[in-house]
Amino acid sequence: MKILLIRLSAIGDVVRTLPAFTCLRRAMPDARIEWAVEEASTEVLRGQPGLDRIVVFPRRQLARTLFAPDELPAAGRALAGFVRDLRAARYDLVIDFQGTFKTGMLSRLTQAPRRVGLGRGHAREMSNIFYTETASLPRRRMNRVDRALALVAHLGASIEHWTTGIPERPDDAAYVERFLAGLAARAPAAAGPPAVIFPGTSRTQAYKRYPATHFARAADRIAAASGAPIVVAWGPGEEELAGDVIASMRSPASLAPALTLGQLTALIRRCRVFVSSDTGPMHIAWTVGAPVVAVLGPTDPVLNRPGGALGEVAYRKVWCSPCRNRGCSSRTCLEDLPPETVADAALTAMQRAESSRRPLAGPPRATIPESPRHETMGPGARPRGADF
Repeated sequence: MKILLIRLSAIGDVVRTLPAFTCLRRAMPDARIEWAVEEASTEVLRGQPGLDRIVVFPRRQLARTLFAPDELPAAGRALAGFVRDLRAARYDLVIDFQGTFKTGMLSRLTQAPRRVGLGRGHAREMSNIFYTETASLPRRRMNRVDRALALVAHLGASIEHWTTGIPERPDDAAYVERFLAGLAARAPAAAGPPAVIFPGTSRTQAYKRYPATHFARAADRIAAASGAPIVVAWGPGEEELAGDVIASMRSPASLAPALTLGQLTALIRRCRVFVSSDTGPMHIAWTVGAPVVAVLGPTDPVLNRPGGALGEVAYRKVWCSPCRNRGCSSRTCLEDLPPETVADAALTAMQRAESSRRPLAGPPRATIPESPRHETMGPGARPRGADF
């Protein structure tokens, strides 16, 4: 049997589909499984055990045509070649984990006889019209890990005791080891695994960013309570933001160098705790077994909280959250979330990791916590029973 998985983006969503992939591979050990994904997420999947091929959707080339119309013919040829590749593969089964019009259409273009996706209430943009069957999900609001697992459970795969992980490449590990060794040499008193602060998000998700000054106060509290050295990491275009966090701190902190996604993952594996807003690296952190704190405001914690045994959520519930208002002028859900709450969540995650008998980088336990453990209630917020 030849199977195509469709989960094009974003990095965090691709990572959260890995448990479903591992369950499917375990249920169908002889199948050939391929994964259609955008360029930005290929690094997460490269070297994934049991994945036979990565099929790259040419999104970047298509997006460039918005600013360079002369590239439209080349982009059209790339898209046509991608579709021909899908059809030539002659898939027996396609599973669309994304559930948008674009991914539903791609599933239809494969001409596979069996196409499985999300049903009404979960599928967006009427993507369900492209499937031959849809999975029945137990409830409307589901963590993205659970939703992906429900799709493979629909196919008869057992989703009990799921595992997940991201392979580490030796060159990424060596680069990060050299960086950490350099930090220890410059400040021997602060040697040891660092607490990593990641203040950025993608530009389109900037409304989810916790304020830099708040991150700084939380980092100061983490450093004072744990003695862990602080490293502030950053993604493309976020170096200034990372510098703002360090400039606002009272404690010493180090700026991470520019890191590839693989190198950032290697750093996360070696940290005492990883603290960030709702980002792909946050989901990478729990996937590789690191203690992690997700600082959530507009993000729905039911859908997006970290999995594993070492994940914590710092969240302030206000009357208008969750939301997708990218132009919000007040952002009280984040502005009023006390840095002390974030720091306490980080210290809890660190203590749990240090008291655990299993290695920090081992496979995450198959669990998603039911509710945020570090939550404050803002004015007008509804009681927990109303929506959690």
